[in-house]
Amino acid sequence: MPPSPYTRTRLTEAASSSRTMSEALTRLGVDTSHFTPRVRTARMRMNRNRRSAEEILVLTDEAHARRTPSSLLKRAMVDLGREESCALCGCGTVWRGRPLPLEVDHVNGDWSDNRRENLRLLYPNCHAVTPTWCRGGARRRTP
Repeated sequence: MPPSPYTRTRLTEAASSSRTMSEALTRLGVDTSHFTPRVRTARMRMNRNRRSAEEILVLTDEAHARRTPSSLLKRAMVDLGREESCALCGCGTVWRGRPLPLEVDHVNGDWSDNRRENLRLLYPNCHAVTPTWCRGGARRRTP
């Protein structure tokens, strides 16, 4: 039996300088293309339960409503052509060379009203000064 090309030292170096198993195997020269069939990988990428933008952006019955995650609302808005920039100041998704997370704001303050016309993307500083920020619509109204 020929000696193994993988010494303990070589394995330790590959593992310690890698963040993932795949990266370690690549450093060792191990071919991983046969590990997962391409058909299964392609099928896994296509989520059959993924809700369409039209299914997400609706007014829900408050009695049975659950809060829709902002990531879903944001994806649905972008899928329908909404520009990824602040509706108030126009800032995009990058500020000073760093990613800028935009927040979803419900214009009327009702978290169960996910209709397209009631949602907007706001820069966090702009969102903080709106009357609907952090569910403050009811307590911040001025007489």
